[in-house]
Amino acid sequence: MARLAKSPTPSREGFAFEYLDALDQQLHLGSRYRVEVPNVTGKNSPDIRVCIRSSGKVVQEQQLKFNSQAADRAANSQVYGKQEIRTPKGQTRQSTNPHVRESNVSGAEVSRGASNPNQAVRNYQFKAAIAEISHAAATGAITGAVAALLISGLEHFLAVDRGEMEIDQAIAAVFFDTLQGALLGAASGAAFAAIPAFFPALIPILNIVAVPLMAIGAFQLVNQVFQILDHHESVKRNALINQVYQQDAQFFESFDKRVADYLGI
Repeated sequence: MARLAKSPTPSREGFAFEYLDALDQQLHLGSRYRVEVPNVTGKNSPDIRVCIRSSGKVVQEQQLKFNSQAADRAANSQVYGKQEIRTPKGQTRQSTNPHVRESNVSGAEVSRGASNPNQAVRNYQFKAAIAEISHAAATGAITGAVAALLISGLEHFLAVDRGEMEIDQAIAAVFFDTLQGALLGAASGAAFAAIPAFFPALIPILNIVAVPLMAIGAFQLVNQVFQILDHHESVKRNALINQVYQQDAQFFESFDKRVADYLGI
């Protein structure tokens, strides 16, 4: 929004609306899309572009008008082609054209943004960071809960199969382990998202370590599953060996007793 400070007064609100609406759309669309304000001033050029982040393909172009009358004229004239016409929300006069879309950004927010653009940008960037952290926390909670459910369920229900605990005890233990996994997953996901959100300089480092960390986590999960299965087989095998040993001991003890009785010892 650097050009806001240098622009004439009539253009300030238009520029503010472009940037604030772009930030708001980015907040709601998430990381799959990139919402940008092109530095193009050609006739009928779009004010906002929505692109697929991975490929850069443009999926929508938008034309922003600060008041509903200008938005209606733009939509009726069709000079902007397939561009979506957008206007701030909460205006006294509502748009009469069904093709005009109302932004989540209000006219009052646009006016404040025009008078203090840096503060307006910081506010929306903070909202975007909080939304990203919340999404990461929710994803981390689900991932942590699923991983904990898998490990704890496998461990405790195999213990039930071995006769080491009752089924109700196993269910309670799995429930609490899953809850703990969800909490730890949410905390770690939120922390991992908060670092790039509030410390952008660390993003290159996180991009480098993210893949190894995921690989290590997957390896540990698989390794823990095999350790639980191996422990289960080991306990069952030892129990069987002990049973055979007890049977053999009883047999030889009975045999010795019969021999001793026969010899009158």
